[in-house]
Amino acid sequence: LSVLPSSSIGELKAAAAQEFGQGFLKLLTADCRPLDLSLSLETAGVHHGDSLTAIVQEPRLAATDKAFALWCPGGGVVTWGDAESGGCHGEQLKEV
Repeated sequence: LSVLPSSSIGELKAAAAQEFGQGFLKLLTADCRPLDLSLSLETAGVHHGDSLTAIVQEPRLAATDKAFALWCPGGGVVTWGDAESGGCHGEQLKEV
């Protein structure tokens, strides 16, 4: 996979997602450090020839009798259903 040295980690992730046909990827350095999508390759210390790991993350659904929660990789948790059973009518929770 090849991107311009001026690219961001986010742009690298998008290129990898397209190349691999997978939408939800987490990128890690060779020493298993997660990469910040907002950084440039240079700022993140990623250089030509470096090896990175792309981990496919799948959305996950959990449910009670009256409520649901959907964990979205990189996008928080969306809940819906009965508020007393854990639902919040489509509210999205961040950084969980």
